[in-house]
Amino acid sequence: MAAHDVGAVVPVKRLGYALERLAGTLDRSERRVLQSAMLGDVLAALAGSTRLGEIVVVTSDQRARAVAESVGARTVPDHDPPKGINAAVSLGVDALDARCALVVVSDLPLITAADVDHLIGAAPDGDAVVLARSEDGTGTNAMLITPPGAVMPELGPDSLARHLSQASAAGIAAEVVHHPGIALDVDTPHDLAELLRREPEGATGRALARLGLVHGLRGAAS
Repeated sequence: MAAHDVGAVVPVKRLGYALERLAGTLDRSERRVLQSAMLGDVLAALAGSTRLGEIVVVTSDQRARAVAESVGARTVPDHDPPKGINAAVSLGVDALDARCALVVVSDLPLITAADVDHLIGAAPDGDAVVLARSEDGTGTNAMLITPPGAVMPELGPDSLARHLSQASAAGIAAEVVHHPGIALDVDTPHDLAELLRREPEGATGRALARLGLVHGLRGAAS
């Protein structure tokens, strides 16, 4: 699959207003720092992929737009007011000029360009969807859709089963893959504690050091 065949879509909430389950551990300004750093690492991985063409970031956040533009990504305004992650993804997919759409959530601090290349390389011939599952095996942290309208992204809790059901109903091939760098999305204190255990590098590692979290998680993280 040639690079120009695949375009990526990354939906991004307003920085500081996501990661709400970390509110007991990090205040809004600290969550903004972490969210921005994770977005930077996701976009760096996408930009470093040898199999990916255009990157579209859907957001209405000024800082997120600046992070996107720093790696050459194109930005598309989110709905105002926002209508949720899946409505944002639809805006991004509609803006793509590509044969395949790679949808990636923005809170994957361990993702690498190699993960992205392997995910794209796992695509079967013809109409298909490749689903990169979350750590607990129930969510979808990235999905490659060929063609972009073959299934409708339904990101959120238990999304993996919904995507598989859609693929089955549409009669298209579906592959479920596991990449450690894609599987860990950071939503809860437990996720953050696991991220710290893995000692991330890149923008996220620098942000954690800035927040004083490199030697452990403030507060209870069970």
